[in-house]
Amino acid sequence: MTKAQVNPILLAANSLAANPMDPALHVALGMTYFDANRLDDALASFQQALLLNPDTAQAHCGIGRINDVPNPQVAITAYERAIALAPHDTEPIYRLGMLYAAGLGEYTNAVATFQRGLSHNANAALLLAGLGSTYARMGCIDAAIDLLQQAAAQQPDLIVAQEWLGILYLHRKRYTDAMTACRSEIALRDAHSPRRLLGYLYEWMGHYAEAIRELEQSIALDPSDYEARAALAKVYRLAGQSDAAVKHYAIAKAMALQDDEYGQACFAAVSGETEQALALLEVALAAGQLQRGWARIDPEFAFVSDDPRFKRLVESV
Repeated sequence: MTKAQVNPILLAANSLAANPMDPALHVALGMTYFDANRLDDALASFQQALLLNPDTAQAHCGIGRINDVPNPQVAITAYERAIALAPHDTEPIYRLGMLYAAGLGEYTNAVATFQRGLSHNANAALLLAGLGSTYARMGCIDAAIDLLQQAAAQQPDLIVAQEWLGILYLHRKRYTDAMTACRSEIALRDAHSPRRLLGYLYEWMGHYAEAIRELEQSIALDPSDYEARAALAKVYRLAGQSDAAVKHYAIAKAMALQDDEYGQACFAAVSGETEQALALLEVALAAGQLQRGWARIDPEFAFVSDDPRFKRLVESV
């Protein structure tokens, strides 16, 4: 295997060198830069594509992705241009909808974006999933589950649909369904987050050996997942393995203290420290570190979701 074959940037650059006037190849190089977090280089590649052809929709979408967090209004303009040029391309529609929903908390705009996209792309699974996740943030859980089930039926390999179904089944305390969704997600892509969620589910069901197995696998996949490690410490304690519990709790706490109050609230909730979790969550919400719509369904706060004080926090305006 050559060096170019193992380095996507070199491979894309070599392809571009053979045909430097092809805008699509500039976009392809830009995306490899984006994936490597070389955002200035990515932007330059997308801009070069637009110099060659101002109607290159994927270049506008790439500029949108670069600006999602630092410059959302620039991102919105870029996504809208991409959508106008390619209304049947679901990627810029999905990314614009998620920017409104997850980034800005503008749920009405998010719903309108996904519905507009579905009018051009009937039953597009990605857009159904985006609309479903938006309804979930709005508290319309049954409608969200219905849309996500439709998305999963339309496209069984759509990871985001299984991921959200796991979250919402947990929220509804449909533990068996949540487990099925997690396993479906793992079958598509093994990752720390569905393993962590499975660990939570096994803990709630009192199956500590299975919970330990899944949580250990979660931190093996991502050693920085302090939420999984905190949950593992708690299950070790419940299972009578006090030395392991103390060890993992200390590691998880040290990691959480490097994060903001939202992250620390998640750590405290998973660890069973309800008072601390609620106090930190209140600070995090006041500071705008997360939206109330997400806090209501965040799997980590499932550990405190039955507390009336939690309900008041996430429902207050």
